[in-house]
Amino acid sequence: MNSFKIGIIGCLIAISFMVGCDDAEYSVLRNQAYISQTNTNPNTALKVFIDKNPVDVNLNVRISDPAVQDAKFELVEDMDLLDRFNKQNFTAYKFLSSEQYRLDGKDIEVKQGHTLSSSADLNILPLTDEMKKSGEKYAIALTLKSKDGSMDVLKSGGNILYLLDPAIITSVPVFDKNTNVAFELKEDLSLNEWTLEFCVNMSKLGKKIGELNNQALFDGSSNLGEGDGQIYTRFGDAPIEGNRLQIKTQGVVMDSKMQFEENKWYHIAWVCTGSKVSLYVNGKLDNSKETIGKPTNLGKNRCKIGNTDYLKSDVKMSELRLWTRALSPREISNNPYATNPNANGLSLYFKFNEGKGKYFVDATGHGNKAWCNSEVRWIPDVQLNAQ
Repeated sequence: MNSFKIGIIGCLIAISFMVGCDDAEYSVLRNQAYISQTNTNPNTALKVFIDKNPVDVNLNVRISDPAVQDAKFELVEDMDLLDRFNKQNFTAYKFLSSEQYRLDGKDIEVKQGHTLSSSADLNILPLTDEMKKSGEKYAIALTLKSKDGSMDVLKSGGNILYLLDPAIITSVPVFDKNTNVAFELKEDLSLNEWTLEFCVNMSKLGKKIGELNNQALFDGSSNLGEGDGQIYTRFGDAPIEGNRLQIKTQGVVMDSKMQFEENKWYHIAWVCTGSKVSLYVNGKLDNSKETIGKPTNLGKNRCKIGNTDYLKSDVKMSELRLWTRALSPREISNNPYATNPNANGLSLYFKFNEGKGKYFVDATGHGNKAWCNSEVRWIPDVQLNAQ
């Protein structure tokens, strides 16, 4: 199987774990080595997109001045580096199994009179189906060390992490006015804080005020009615455009600032801290509003997706999750397309990836049930993170 090269410079991501080098360090940079791809940024983290083919990543050692003699270095797998990254960024990356990658040329030499070494090649294999289904996230962390002691390694620029971003290719169901989803939760829920997540793609959205309004998505309420608790999400309302997303909860109504596009995938996260509800779209905060701070109660037979009178769109949906805690912004941005089914506070998790039938499986194993009232149309081989 052929592999392909990736342009690392375009994949550099900004994470709080990284801080820039100050001018003083540059001013005294003499006879020191660093990983060229870091550009001397400390603890550089690069995202590597993994699809169906192996990926080759090149690494080089660069020194600040021409080498006065041959200088030998090595790239070492560094578990402690990844642990520090996870702690400082509230992530849970696992070190990729050695069976899934190969580091050729980990011993690197900068020849006398030169400033740049030849390349070391990191070959990363596609993730297995089992790895993808696990919801775990994987990374490779490397540290540069001198083998002969002839030259110091610059502290900033001596470490590099590769965060693997696998293509999420799955089957998705299509919901419409004739195909709604009903839920039977394991038990009634009374939530002081919560998070509702899902990926959604709408075929029809109104662009004018009131146009194609009240296209219901997730709708949950208390056994005693909406006044006792509610999470009602929809596109459009009478006083807003049909391509704005809206939530009704705890007696407040909040609209999205952004206007959504048709036939495009979005990751949506509604977060309620008890005193505030916030909307995140593709990991970024869109809007927030104060609430009255009362519990949100959901009856075990009072949750559904869709409606029969207002829903005009084909609704493609994936990765529906309900948490009994308020996720942090980093947790939301780190796990849009998969998460660990055993994660703390995850109450229900429907991946909607069965590919056939009208019954859906709760990945948490908690016993929540979901099904459609009619046969479901499935679309295979959808890539959620295509953009």
